[in-house]
Amino acid sequence: MKRRVIEFCFLALVLIIIGGILFPVLTRHHDNRKQSCHGNLLQISLAIAMYSQDYGEKLPPVIFGTKTVGWVNGLQPYLKNYQVFQCPFEPNPAQDNPHLSGFTDYWLNSNVAGLQDKKLKNVDHLIMLGDGDGGSPESTASYAINHLPASWLQSSDSPAKRHLGGANYAFADGHVKWLKPEQITQEMPPKNKDIYTFRLK
Repeated sequence: MKRRVIEFCFLALVLIIIGGILFPVLTRHHDNRKQSCHGNLLQISLAIAMYSQDYGEKLPPVIFGTKTVGWVNGLQPYLKNYQVFQCPFEPNPAQDNPHLSGFTDYWLNSNVAGLQDKKLKNVDHLIMLGDGDGGSPESTASYAINHLPASWLQSSDSPAKRHLGGANYAFADGHVKWLKPEQITQEMPPKNKDIYTFRLK
């Protein structure tokens, strides 16, 4: 009996030591899931700021003129890298063709696309970019939405919950933050006031 108690205690001690070694590794892995998209969105936000400086302080439009060139293409002179538009934890394969789904895993807030910077208010609360669904038909180079789809709020596998129950969002002032979907306004945009609806509560 005494021997079994000693064996049990020894086994428990081994498990505690292994847990102590693995927990920081797993925590770092989870942190990396958030940090990889965090870094991508910071780079894209910086590219948008540079684009704005070059084009009369206007944000990039969803689609450029009559061409079928999306905002993702329009930022390439500043990024020179399409890989930054891919979330490493988004399960759908990346596409090389800007007209196919999977070209980007991030969306642009269509409410602010093409607007002048001076028209944006409460920029520290106004969401400009976020984690998206690289498998949806819309995830081409012109991927843009103006609210979180209802299906994203219901499914635990949605882009809004991809990173440990939340997602990464870039704000109009350039900072990036991880948020749960319930921290974001869900109203459909009313006419003439739509730039204020996709924001932090």
